[in-house]
Amino acid sequence: MKIFSILLLAVLGLHAGSLSLESYLAGVKSSSAVTALNAQADSKAAAESSQVQSEGFQLSGELGYAAEKDSSRDALEYHVAVEKQLFFGDSDAYADSLKLSSQKQQQLQLNRLKSIVYEHYINACMFQEEIGLLRDAEDRNLKLTMLISEGVQGGEFDRSSLLRSELVVEELQLQVQTLQSRYYEALQTLQLYTDKSEEPLCRDLPLEISLTANPETDSTLYQYLEQEVSAASALQNFSDTTLQNVTVGVGYDNEMDLSRAVVFMQIPLTQGSRRASEREAATKAQLSAQQQLLFSKAQIHAQIRIYYTAQLTRKKALARLNDELIPKAYETTVLLQERFMGSEGSYLAYIESQKMLFELLIRGIETRSDALLAQAKLYRTLGIDPQKDIK
Repeated sequence: MKIFSILLLAVLGLHAGSLSLESYLAGVKSSSAVTALNAQADSKAAAESSQVQSEGFQLSGELGYAAEKDSSRDALEYHVAVEKQLFFGDSDAYADSLKLSSQKQQQLQLNRLKSIVYEHYINACMFQEEIGLLRDAEDRNLKLTMLISEGVQGGEFDRSSLLRSELVVEELQLQVQTLQSRYYEALQTLQLYTDKSEEPLCRDLPLEISLTANPETDSTLYQYLEQEVSAASALQNFSDTTLQNVTVGVGYDNEMDLSRAVVFMQIPLTQGSRRASEREAATKAQLSAQQQLLFSKAQIHAQIRIYYTAQLTRKKALARLNDELIPKAYETTVLLQERFMGSEGSYLAYIESQKMLFELLIRGIETRSDALLAQAKLYRTLGIDPQKDIK
């Protein structure tokens, strides 16, 4: 097996947590973050739907007094009626479109939260791997420092080698502390979005860089934007209805025959500036939704092209690190250590080779993590559920 893969697996084995990525992603569904976003989407949909919903039956009454009446001495007049407003525009289609749009929005928000969790899981695992490498290097350099200390006492090495070795150990310890702080931040963010406090398992992340095939197929962003266009079109159709609503009612008027009820219908003969403004607003809303969908598609296609190019570059870089650079640096370090311990080589040369190996290993970890993060960010943009990649 390749040296880089062996080292990563060893680090992950030493620092394995207890919670898998699948468990974290499953925890997002019941988190407080999803609850808050869903409540906001439901509230918005209900407010928009209420604007085109008719009211129930209404009881209306009028009471007046006439100072002069020829037909009766009773100057009191009253009218009581039960009224009902009827919509002739297709308000149900708009309400249904809003409901479906709200569902798509909630699914989009859930998938995006999952992608955010996926990103922080990747970061936490990257810090975990780097901390593992640093601690391994620290242990090896502590043992070497002890050997050099014994060699200084025996006159085999000078004190400068011992001081330099001690500085290397102290520098590694400082780097571990810094990474531990960043690792803790990543864990807190995971807990915020999942309500889970366990450490990540990390062994379920892929070692190889793969490209996401046809990401548009699984995009809930497209589905949501298309549904927004449908809702805007339904609102425009409702607003363009010539006879949008009438009011019918039945009542009693004390000025008429007591044996007969009053049946009436109110039909708006003019539409006024308010109706004109509503139609104009609905038309602009539909145009806006269509333009947003078109621009979002163009924007996403550009991001996908950038994603593929960058991923191919990372894949080639990781392959070269894995197959060429890291094995050479590892062999160089082993040879220079043997020469130094045999008093035939320079300690500085050994330290530099060790530093180069460590930097290449870290670059390999970061290159792989950058590739996984690029995929997670693309998923977040498109609203793709990262759980689909978990086998």
